[in-house]
Amino acid sequence: MAALTEDDRRLLNSGDPEINRIRYINFMIIRFARGFWQPEQEAYRYLHDFGGLDFLDSHYEYLHTQSVHDTAMDLLQVCRKNGGWL
Repeated sequence: MAALTEDDRRLLNSGDPEINRIRYINFMIIRFARGFWQPEQEAYRYLHDFGGLDFLDSHYEYLHTQSVHDTAMDLLQVCRKNGGWL
């Protein structure tokens, strides 16, 4: 998975902190799905069921400054710790 490009950053940064957080979480769900060859709905369900979404929300301030790859690997670890199978 590639790092965030400048175009990605511009798209994700609207100026409204809550909108930015929502966009980032949505962006990471999509990138996680693509990275692990899952339909987006299945990736959402997996992240929801095994704590990945809570992790993204709770640690947004730090995670949005990290690479997509590193964040996806962190999500994978969190989900596995909570019973995920990927």
